[in-house]
Amino acid sequence: MKKIISLGAFLFIVVIAYTAVWFWAAWQASAYVRTLETADGVSTPRVVCEDFRISGYPFGFDATCRGATIQTGDLTITAGVVQAAAEVYRPTHVIAFAESPVTFDDAFTGSRSRLDFDSAQASARLDGWRIGRVSVVVDAPAWTETLIGDRLLAQASRLEAHLLDMPEQHDAEAGLASLAQYVAVEGVNAPGADIADGRATFEAEITNLPDDVRLYGDADLLRRWQAANGRFNLVGLRGDDGGNFFTATGHLALDSAGRPEGQLQLSSRGVVERLGPMFPEQYRQWILGTQAADGSYSQTLNIAAGMVFSGLVPTGVIPPLF
Repeated sequence: MKKIISLGAFLFIVVIAYTAVWFWAAWQASAYVRTLETADGVSTPRVVCEDFRISGYPFGFDATCRGATIQTGDLTITAGVVQAAAEVYRPTHVIAFAESPVTFDDAFTGSRSRLDFDSAQASARLDGWRIGRVSVVVDAPAWTETLIGDRLLAQASRLEAHLLDMPEQHDAEAGLASLAQYVAVEGVNAPGADIADGRATFEAEITNLPDDVRLYGDADLLRRWQAANGRFNLVGLRGDDGGNFFTATGHLALDSAGRPEGQLQLSSRGVVERLGPMFPEQYRQWILGTQAADGSYSQTLNIAAGMVFSGLVPTGVIPPLF
């Protein structure tokens, strides 16, 4: 009987201690959200929730922000409901959801728009402090300009984006990691650009980033990346809607002065004709190259010390990034 009583007392103490830790963690998270309400909205985004609550005891943390407003610079974003959930035994894996619509108001340009969708969810997983995977999936997104009435800009059947760790390139001793990016958009319709049932994919790799996400807010992040011989590899950017297409491949790095250097190969068909007067004729050959017999264009752009060259002709300057 004494053993049973002792066991019961022990379990009671464990439950009380666990409950105290859970509510302490929930209080800490709520306190952090409250600090975001007083951010300046410039160096740090200002986030305000009309109603913020954390539930999920005892096995998880479910945070719900209703009436969310995010201000960053001149841009104000609003959303009705944003939710995030994590399990107690796996706190570095977070799943988030948002309800439609999400609105965007840019005070600098005066533009206003709305994003509608059937569903939107995101997930982020860390391996220690290293990014394991970040994913965003949106079903039936539709982007509408709302400054004067509603004007549909573009819609798609599905959008997905992924950021993945490349474990074979992780250098634990140097504290460096590499990330692969993949984005796909299906069923694109954009009336203003005369695109119907289009699709686009983006694949890239960025090498030699710090393997600790806590360093990503460092003001010297680009310097660190350059010193580690970091490189952005554009594996492939492609979009098409039947007979017309565009593709791009290439790579980019920074020199010791923070100036971009690299190369970009472009090919397209039907893009110049759609851009029309927005793309001056005298620049078409410099940027997109000469037209082949099948109507396609191809060009290679070289970047050295921040100067962009089309062949031997300088076509632009990219300022130093640090």
